[in-house]
Order: sequence, then C-alpha cells, then structure tokens
Amino acid sequence: MKTFLVSCLLSLVSVSIVAQDLTLDEVRKKYPLATKNDSICKALCNGLNGKADGTDVLSGYAGGVAMLMAKSTANPFSKMEYFKEGKKLLEDAISHNKNDIELRFLRFAIQDNLPSILGYNENLEEDKSYIMKYLPMLDKRELRKAIANYLIKSEKTDDKEKTSLKKYQN
Repeated sequence: MKTFLVSCLLSLVSVSIVAQDLTLDEVRKKYPLATKNDSICKALCNGLNGKADGTDVLSGYAGGVAMLMAKSTANPFSKMEYFKEGKKLLEDAISHNKNDIELRFLRFAIQDNLPSILGYNENLEEDKSYIMKYLPMLDKRELRKAIANYLIKSEKTDDKEKTSLKKYQN
C-alpha cells in the first residue's frame, strides 16, 4: 500500500512538471529531486525539452538534466548520447555566461558526482575557486545557501573552505 501511494505521488509530480511551462525558479526546486528520482528526472527532461537554446541558466539546467537521464537508461549508447547532449548544453550556457555563479556551481556539482572515467572533471578546481570568490556577492539568498550546503558536504572542499562557507547556511 505504501509503495502504491508513493508511486501515485511521483506520477502526479511527474505530470505536473510536464503540464506546466517551467520557470527557472521551478527548475531550481525540482532539479535536486531529479538527482534522486528517475521519474522526476524524466518529467523534468520532458518539461525542459525544446526550451534550451544553449545561452542561459535554464539551458544549463537542461544540460544537467540530460546528463542525469544517462543514469536512468540501460542502453550504453543512449547513456553516451544523453551525456554528450547535456555536456554541450551546459558548456554552451557557460560559454555565454562565464561569470554566472549558478552555472559554474551546476558544472561543479555534476563533475563532482560523475565517474572520472568519463573525463569530465577538468573544471572542478577552477569552478570551486570561482564560487568561493564570488559566493559572498550572490544576492539570491536561497541559492547562496544551497551552494554553501553542497560545498560543505563535498569531498572536494577543504576544511578551511568549509569553515568559511558556514556563515551562508542560514
């Protein structure tokens, strides 16, 4: 019974993601859920399909979701296609917005979690340094808090950096 209720809830969330015109704020809220749930990831991917032109933050999230889709498919060729598509969208968005801390964080978080065999980890230190330098200037309080919380949990962040990030947790 409990499994049935959870399945129904996830289906409703999936349908609501696809049925609406997603805003950046909605994608920001749903992306962390998509990292943990294949149904939400697929629905978010469908909701973002066609909205990414490679130039904005929404395109960066579309790239992140495409890379997440690689995790939920069994076909190795599909996995690689999702990964390549997502990487291109994210990198294009960053190339158009080099100073966007949110995009740099998104890339950091993705590279932090990908297997090193994929070879997509060359920007970890660069992005972390950029984030650490410009996080105090980020005016979006909730986003700043989410970034700080993630970095504090990351193994790529040293103790000194974690200590300096604690002031953004509230």
